[in-house]
Amino acid sequence: MSDARVWLEATKKRGMALGLKHTKTVLDRLQLAHRPAHILHVAGSNGKGTVCALMAGSLTISNISNLLFTSPHLIRVEERIRVNGVPVGSEQFERALLAVHDASIVHPEVRLTFFEVTYLAAMHCASDSGVEVLILETGLGGRKDATRSGPATASLVTAISTEHRDILGGDLAQIAREKVAIARPGCPILLRKPQDALVEQAMRGEVAMAGQTELGETPGKAFETFVAIDASTSVRREALVLADALFAAVGLPTEGLEKAYSQVNWPARFQDISSHSSGSHPYLLDAAHNPSGLQRVLAQLEQRIKVASEAEGQGWSLLFGTSPQHDLASFCQPLMTLCARYPPRQIVLTEPQGGRYPAVSNATLHALTWPCSTVTPIALPSDAVEHFSTQAPENVGLIISLGSLYMQGNLLECFGHTSDEHLSLLAKQ
Repeated sequence: MSDARVWLEATKKRGMALGLKHTKTVLDRLQLAHRPAHILHVAGSNGKGTVCALMAGSLTISNISNLLFTSPHLIRVEERIRVNGVPVGSEQFERALLAVHDASIVHPEVRLTFFEVTYLAAMHCASDSGVEVLILETGLGGRKDATRSGPATASLVTAISTEHRDILGGDLAQIAREKVAIARPGCPILLRKPQDALVEQAMRGEVAMAGQTELGETPGKAFETFVAIDASTSVRREALVLADALFAAVGLPTEGLEKAYSQVNWPARFQDISSHSSGSHPYLLDAAHNPSGLQRVLAQLEQRIKVASEAEGQGWSLLFGTSPQHDLASFCQPLMTLCARYPPRQIVLTEPQGGRYPAVSNATLHALTWPCSTVTPIALPSDAVEHFSTQAPENVGLIISLGSLYMQGNLLECFGHTSDEHLSLLAKQ
């Protein structure tokens, strides 16, 4: 491991930090030579990664150079920075890390977190590559997220739910304000229209006085557009509607979005893995990592399960593991209801590896009342994959893997899906 990567790994010990001063200081010290013509900043509780991936895929299809910054990563850290859909090369990534390291140790030294370093590395790579469009996905919230410390020409806020209440606020209106605070004065911001009038009012209030003085911004009005989404719209189709609206608002071509909708491979987001690719059984991977995310994907899951159970006759099994939840029982209840309606052949409970927080133990999950006669706790996802692989297809069917994004990364490693080809947004570019 290079010195730059050793330094990056060491920053994990610093945990998470909300605040802009450190990131802004190092960003200014980098003195980046190139600024993309469009910098699109995206926040939200659910769907922000999918809309970012569709935008990056569409731009790549349209031969418009772009860089996409997202988090977390599934297999390797370079996935957080994709240039024209492909994870950045290791040499370019290490150059960026060295630049960030050197800028951070200038007196007075700035102690950065892992997320701050990867964001700053993405900004360096965007300048180094000379891309036309930079797409930034927030990590947590918006107002104090490291991605807010830099410039943006337009912003987008996707669906909002009550997440991270200990950090972002106790109710939906407060959380909405924190996320809408990515708005820049005098710049467009598109907002998924909420159902709650008080939440919309909170959003409008934040937009009316956008800007943060600590970043050198003079507070003023941003130009908001609310985008209404029909309740029956799928998560992926909703992302397409939002991406189309944002591109239209900033003058980027929208023609490639429909093609991106059908072609973009966004790993671990409702991703199909064939039995040939997994080496045993077909899998469907989805990172339904919070209550609203799980709720939003249930209709698609139910449709897929109906096809697997009724049309194809193969049935299904559930593989489930999760990071800590505010209310674990409530989080799992919709999934249990689905299992009661369409009984799985078996349920395997496991513990995602490599996440920011320790996984919920499989013993804790097993203590819940799952509506299935065969419920097996297996600590490691790799052992869960091995467990399924030893069984006949009629005892397994389609394996639906849900929960932590890190767990889906664990499975992709088991399947050997670790190359740029597997992790790129568009195959065989």
